[in-house]
This record gives sequence, C-alpha cells and structure tokens, in this order.
Amino acid sequence: MLRIVIDTNIWIRILLRGRVTLPILNLWQNHQFQLITSQALLDEYDNVWQRSRLRKHIDPYQAARLYRQMRSRAEIVELQTIPPHCRDPKDHPVLATAIDGQANAIVTGDDDLRADDELRRAMAEYGVQLWGVHAFLDALKNS
Repeated sequence: MLRIVIDTNIWIRILLRGRVTLPILNLWQNHQFQLITSQALLDEYDNVWQRSRLRKHIDPYQAARLYRQMRSRAEIVELQTIPPHCRDPKDHPVLATAIDGQANAIVTGDDDLRADDELRRAMAEYGVQLWGVHAFLDALKNS
C-alpha cells in the first residue's frame, strides 16, 4: 500500500469541494492508501482552513471532522529530519514528514515543490516522489 503525505493545499481544496481533489478523500476513506502526517501538518491544516478568506467558504463541521479523521486514522510521525533545501522554508514540515514517515510520495498542488528539479532529485534519494493530483490518481490506478 502506498504511503502518502497529502499537502495542506490539497486538503483545503477538498474542503472547498474541488472536483479534482475530492477523489483523494474518497480513496483515503476507502483505505486505498496509508496517510502519513505529523503534528506540524495537522497544526498547519487547522490554522489554514480557519483563515478568514477561506473560512467563509468552508463548512467548519466538515473541517473539524476531517481533522479528527486524520488524527485517528493517519500514521502520525515525529519530525526529526532536516529536509533538503527548498525555495520556501514553510514547506520543510511536509518534506520532513515524508522523509521521517518513509512515504512513497507527497501529493501537492504547490508548483514550487513540484517544479524544483534539484528538490525532486534530493527527495528521490529518500524514496519520496513529488506528485500532483493527477499523477497520484494515476499511480493508485496502476498499483
């Protein structure tokens, strides 16, 4: 079973009922992959969905329910690794979560992460790929 870190931007798109991202939630709820997360990512999720510009578009009940599901069903890892350098230091927790959780991939909508060839190579040394939503869905179909 694939071990996957889902970046916060994907969870937010799911809460906003994004057609492209909703299948990820369904696949996770149907045990099609193992979600790997950390307290840092859970905290980020909880902070981001409550931003005023997002909160008015997100059902707080659904956001809280998803948070509880992540806490109870995901594998939560303790961060120990200093990840490879990336352009945005705010991305370090997602990278460290993938490394410390021995994830197969990070699913992200962050072009800064996916377009950085040096970072892709460095993460590949840890066995972690950087995927967009479509690449992830394709990988699940083929696994």
